[in-house]
Amino acid sequence: MTNRSDVQHPTLREANQTSSPGWVATLAHARPEDLQFCFGPLGESNARSRSLYLSNESGAALPLVAERSNCYAIFSGVLFNRSALAAEPGRFLEATCRDDAEIILAGYLRWGQDLLHRLRGTFALTIWDSTNEIMLVVRDPLGNHPLFYAQGRRDLHVSPSLSALLSRTDVPSDLNRAALADHLVDRYPSLDETFYAAINRLPPGHALRVTRDARRTFRYWDPAPPDREVNWLTPDEVERFDELFDQAVSRCLSVGPTGIFLSGGLDSVSVAAVATERSQAEGLTRPWALSLIFPNPKENEEIVQRKVASQLGLPQVLKPFFEATQENGLLYPALELSKSLNAPLLNTWLPAYSALALEGRRRGCQTIITGNGGDEWLTISPYLAADLLRELDFRNTYRLYRSMRRSFKRSRLAWMRNVYWTLGTKPLIMTPAHQFVKSFAPWLLKFRHQISLRPAPWIIPPWLSPDPELRRELKQRREAEHERRKQGTSSYYIREVRTALEHPIVSWEFEEMFEVYQRLGVRMLQPFCDADLVDFLYRTPPMSLIYDGRNKGLVRRSLSRRFPELGFDRHRKMEATSFYSSLIYQDGGKIWQNLNGARTLGSLGIIDEKVLQPTLDGLLASRREGRNAHRAWTILNVESWARNHVS
Repeated sequence: MTNRSDVQHPTLREANQTSSPGWVATLAHARPEDLQFCFGPLGESNARSRSLYLSNESGAALPLVAERSNCYAIFSGVLFNRSALAAEPGRFLEATCRDDAEIILAGYLRWGQDLLHRLRGTFALTIWDSTNEIMLVVRDPLGNHPLFYAQGRRDLHVSPSLSALLSRTDVPSDLNRAALADHLVDRYPSLDETFYAAINRLPPGHALRVTRDARRTFRYWDPAPPDREVNWLTPDEVERFDELFDQAVSRCLSVGPTGIFLSGGLDSVSVAAVATERSQAEGLTRPWALSLIFPNPKENEEIVQRKVASQLGLPQVLKPFFEATQENGLLYPALELSKSLNAPLLNTWLPAYSALALEGRRRGCQTIITGNGGDEWLTISPYLAADLLRELDFRNTYRLYRSMRRSFKRSRLAWMRNVYWTLGTKPLIMTPAHQFVKSFAPWLLKFRHQISLRPAPWIIPPWLSPDPELRRELKQRREAEHERRKQGTSSYYIREVRTALEHPIVSWEFEEMFEVYQRLGVRMLQPFCDADLVDFLYRTPPMSLIYDGRNKGLVRRSLSRRFPELGFDRHRKMEATSFYSSLIYQDGGKIWQNLNGARTLGSLGIIDEKVLQPTLDGLLASRREGRNAHRAWTILNVESWARNHVS
């Protein structure tokens, strides 16, 4: 009999045949204390006489390279605003600027580092200015394109590919034990770390600047820096939403023939509607609607998906969920995919959506666009309740509660508890109370969450980090994270909104999508993660995001005005928590039995196997939706992944 865990999903077999962007730019002698710049041209060579050289994995996609006036640019990705840069006052783009790398280099020679905040697109960029002895490494504003760096024995290596960096002989492949331990309990204290101890990520919207004397990372793009007051939009400015949304969608369509992941939700429907309109206006081929059909009636949106595609006149692929996964479940193909990635799989649904993307590629789609980012940027964070109650603004607190109740399929009582207590009054009371207890009676905290499935930030569960050295490191990371949080804004709403810019999971999700879909030969883009649109939405007053007493007001208003026949003004968000949990409980126990324990994580000192065993058994036996299922899957996934990545 064939072991299901050894069966590779057909999508994965096809994906593994596709090349990746495995280039590495290396700055020789790059430690600040012994940096010696050697002036010379850019080349594909390992000669130590070159100050900067470019190498490439066999079969990997080559980046664009430009050279002018002793400056060099290495660029991979897409630059969306070429025409806007060309229209800047003063002539700086010459006829010889043939591609994005040459345009960017011309801009750098004109504006220097000030060029960075003008760039729009999805890209990884390296600029080497040999005259001024400066190297700039730049990741696009929202992090759609990955970018990592590693310090070798003497050289600094930069690449959009973790595997390309790990192939360097002077870059150790040791796993980052603290990052894996924190991931097991949903803690992410560091934005720049990866699951490899020697490799760092360059965060979205950041640049790494290397000079003779120093190396520093800085944010070059920010819609509202946390040390300043937010420049909220006026009512007239809020009316520009349609214009900026159109621009964001058009930018995605410009990359090539397009498919759209079309669910029955507001975000993907709005993207599909605008993409249809823009395709007609710009003389482009109509996008394909790519829809996944969930088997449970509670999550099934097939009727809506068919209706939207029909009314928009889009050709459509409807793929049943279990046909997409090629298994009677989700976890086996998810674990198989996870093993092949450079980080444990974050989005468990990816095997199904990868199969859907392949259907698009077989029909000529080069780009897949989605409604990702809509939940983060179109929805009011319910943490606004804490700010409103602190200001005794009961009227808008009620408006917030009412919009949540009418926008999501949860009970009136659940939303009342969330808005008025959990996310409203509780933070105002518990934060100062916790600080008081921690200062004057810290021993009281030990009685809380002794064995917790979701431990408080200051508690390390008994099954985690039995190694004393690792436990000390985790405690130090907690303290450092706590100090950083204290330095942030006092607004609970802004603090929550900024997680969409600064949380490591956001960057990790983009990196994962890039790696998986790159293998399939398609580019994944998200209009709601367009820098100009995010800048607009970040600074939109929260109450302007409500329309007719419902959340996601800007999209609802836009759809009802431009496509009234779709009837989405009263739509409620569909959630698949129940179906997701059932899939984990269906196969989780068998997978845990096949793994025969978490021996790899145990050997790394990350978990105590004896203590974990009854804990995980309890999680799998609970059959509870949500938190328990997620924790059980995370443990299974990380153990399986680690077995394939321990040196």
